[in-house]
Amino acid sequence: MQTMVLLAMTAVAGCAQHSYVMLADDSGGRGGVMLGEEGERRLDASGQGMAIAGTGQAYVVPDMRRKADFDKALAAQPALPERFSLHIAPSGALDSTAEQLLDSVLLAAQRRDYPVVTVIGHTDTLGHRAANEQVGLRRAQAVAELLRTKGLEAMELRVESHGERNLLIATPDATAETRNRRVEILVR
Repeated sequence: MQTMVLLAMTAVAGCAQHSYVMLADDSGGRGGVMLGEEGERRLDASGQGMAIAGTGQAYVVPDMRRKADFDKALAAQPALPERFSLHIAPSGALDSTAEQLLDSVLLAAQRRDYPVVTVIGHTDTLGHRAANEQVGLRRAQAVAELLRTKGLEAMELRVESHGERNLLIATPDATAETRNRRVEILVR
């Protein structure tokens, strides 16, 4: 998990601007965030703040101040992409969980104002690279078509093939690996 540092410019009792940074989430035990050219100033805990100018010490930002300064900015962040993976049976058909996953994709798209859905086909390393690129594309196109027939409404539907690139399970060339035969769907 990445550490998030927020920056605020606030008016303090009608006086000049006061700028500070705040550690928005726990650094996950990775030592916090160092500030300054020499890293002489440090934020170690969630909710700690420090004035940008000068050599001030870290302080706890009160909840009310944190909400006033950062809630609107945090609420404006886009939702993180949702990732779904459909595995392909040796016969080339989607596995038994595909129907449920496709329904989950549709729900994820409905939760977004302007969904962008990317469908990516993958293969194992068996066969020639160019042929695998085409197999991955056909897989992705078939899943995209299933989503369309199920009523997917998206601002954009992208269809791609990674072929034998981006393997889920690393294998040498010319290796059959069913876990690499999949279609990934990203909903943004």
